Amino acid sequence: MRRLFRGLFLVITVVLVGLTNSPQAWAKESAPVNWWKVNVNLTSDGVAHVEAELEMDFSKVNGRGPVFAFTEKQRTGNEGEWLNFGISNIQVSSPSGANSETQITRDNGTIGVRVGEKNTTYSTPQTYRISYEVTGLIATNHAVSGLDEFNWNVINGWESEIKNFQVTVTGPAAISKVACWQTKKLHTPCESNSSDASASYTVDRIPAGNPVQVVAGFPAGTFPGVTQKVTKDPTLSELLSETYSLTPATGITTTLLGAGAVAGLLSMRNRKARDEVFLGLTPGLTPAAGAASEVGKRRGKVNVAVAFQPPKGTLPGEIGTLTDATADSVDISATIVDLAVRGYLVMTALPDGDHQLTRSKKKLKDLAGYEKQLMVDIFKAGKTVTLDQLRHKRYAGTQSRARNNLYKRVISRKWFRDNPQKARKSALKLGISLTVAGLVGSLLVGAVTGWGLILLPVALFGIGLIFLAHRFGARTAQGSAVLAQARGFELYLRTAEKEQLRFEEGVDIFSRYLPYAMIFGIVDRWTKLFAKLGNEGSYQVDTSWYQGMDLYHSTGMFYTNLNSFSHDFSRSLSYATFAEKAAQMAQSAQSSSSGSSGDSGFSGGGGFSGGGFSGGSW
Repeated sequence: MRRLFRGLFLVITVVLVGLTNSPQAWAKESAPVNWWKVNVNLTSDGVAHVEAELEMDFSKVNGRGPVFAFTEKQRTGNEGEWLNFGISNIQVSSPSGANSETQITRDNGTIGVRVGEKNTTYSTPQTYRISYEVTGLIATNHAVSGLDEFNWNVINGWESEIKNFQVTVTGPAAISKVACWQTKKLHTPCESNSSDASASYTVDRIPAGNPVQVVAGFPAGTFPGVTQKVTKDPTLSELLSETYSLTPATGITTTLLGAGAVAGLLSMRNRKARDEVFLGLTPGLTPAAGAASEVGKRRGKVNVAVAFQPPKGTLPGEIGTLTDATADSVDISATIVDLAVRGYLVMTALPDGDHQLTRSKKKLKDLAGYEKQLMVDIFKAGKTVTLDQLRHKRYAGTQSRARNNLYKRVISRKWFRDNPQKARKSALKLGISLTVAGLVGSLLVGAVTGWGLILLPVALFGIGLIFLAHRFGARTAQGSAVLAQARGFELYLRTAEKEQLRFEEGVDIFSRYLPYAMIFGIVDRWTKLFAKLGNEGSYQVDTSWYQGMDLYHSTGMFYTNLNSFSHDFSRSLSYATFAEKAAQMAQSAQSSSSGSSGDSGFSGGGGFSGGGFSGGSW
């Protein structure tokens, strides 16, 4: 049962080709109809022979001709069931001599009939005649009325006003009962009469879009052996078995493409998700100036040696970005603390839990570009600022700018070839796109040909790429060497005891290395270690850069406040971005309803739509 998916395929095809070429695409404004006559001759075998004639007033709205749309199926009152109509022998002519060239299409249960020629437009009224045959409009021995009912939505919805509408129905036996209904919900009666085997229905004016339903009841048995064709939606297993048909051809093709997808993923993993290293050198070492060194891909875990200092010439924010290939809020907060330690600003813990940053008089000329921009952004409104004030929209973009500048910095230092964040996002977007394209494509191709299996490897490749995306942004060999040094320094900060610390003359290693402890997530250990040294009288730290908190008398609070600063600093800048971009969005909902085709036509509310007129002019 491929029809369920074929509809989606056809809709997409229509969009791609252009609605202007579709027979169902009538003009935005259709020509009104001056009069319309419909004659229906019912035979005992249940066939409705329909002949209609109408005059379209092109003097009011110019056009090329009418466009008719006939439905071949509609839902029954039971879930998953369709009532099917047979429409055949469509003939079109024009008593007024208008061009009656006809294009007929069948798309997903709808027949489109476009009459006329695109280069011929009329500005005077023209008459058209259309005839066809319909089956499926007779409900024999109806459970409610006890009659054989001809129950037809003769007009399903026309795009323009119709005047002087008349329908005549003739059957093989005397008509027992008639009814006519109009307006949107088909609950308003219209004029209907019957005499012997003939019935007539009249509507003086039908507004654009309104349907008309005509009903004629014949004695039960008038249409012996006539039944309506009812089909059911296919089950999921039926859909899958037909959409993903396994044959030697589809099996071999899918296997080959699947192998190609796996090979492609392995290739991308090797090129984009594995770091480069200097082959033949100890991790952390780089070739001597001018010396050649072979570069390859890293294999396995790298063992690092303890380093007692951070990589030479590096900054905490840079190392944080290098370590996880991400410039995050911790890297920016560590940069602020590092700037404070180096004397460019003073941090003050306020009694209410907030923090204040005060810029010093020290010149910014020796700072890295990203540090200098961060200082300018933070102190744009004055020499002091609190984290609460950083929530203002004037600071929007500060955090994103700092992150982008950090990415630029590590690229300029040749630790990455490309922005790792963009590499991950691009891989994720491509993976999602290929997954969707593969799944949707397999459904569409499978619905039409049964070869849906062959596009599943595309989805497989996309899914694999989604899982690999977070590893994209490989480091260069130079970046891997610096990373090994940084990991060695991290090992030192994580494991060093007081007797293993390497003190430097004139340098407070507690404050100097505290920003690195932040990016490695070991601030708690680092502060407790030096608080213990201070209490023993063996070392005195210099926390003049951080006012309002004493490491020795409140070690836990010092750590907690520093952690709070990192969190609140990031949250304030994020809120500033939100404050600038905040906008209200409106949502609208649409609802639709439909009637059941299982009720008796004599109660109104809609009948069988098969062969009923919809359309307009073009």
